[in-house]
Amino acid sequence: MRTGSAIFNTGDEKGSSLVEILIGMTIFAVVLLGLSHSMFGIMHANITSKNTVKATNLAHQRLEHVISSLTYDSINMINYSNEEYGQISGGASEYQKFKRSVTIVDSTNALGSSVLKEITVKVEWVEQRGTRNVELNSSISRFKDIRL
Repeated sequence: MRTGSAIFNTGDEKGSSLVEILIGMTIFAVVLLGLSHSMFGIMHANITSKNTVKATNLAHQRLEHVISSLTYDSINMINYSNEEYGQISGGASEYQKFKRSVTIVDSTNALGSSVLKEITVKVEWVEQRGTRNVELNSSISRFKDIRL
């Protein structure tokens, strides 16, 4: 016959008590909760990264298109209209969430002639945490039309 209290473990018993199992499950659940929070953060960062790469490519594509214009005078706002959501690349599904705008600012000399054009291409998209954008800038001088 055993004497003493059943609360104290004498070392003869094998297995785990219900309290030990519950404590272990609680610790495991807290660790899993922390890992799942990290995983959602990583997934969101991955989506943001993919969108940033697409937006940068769209901006670069438009900037190259503007810079490769045949003449300096053809670089103007009339020839490069803004594209709203769903209009980029003919409405391709991968670009539905983006919109692209071009801004061209003329810098003139003392005689009022355009000598430099500053080009800004901005691509925007909306994510869960708000609107994000990528902006690329470049300049092109009047000397583009001069042939040596």
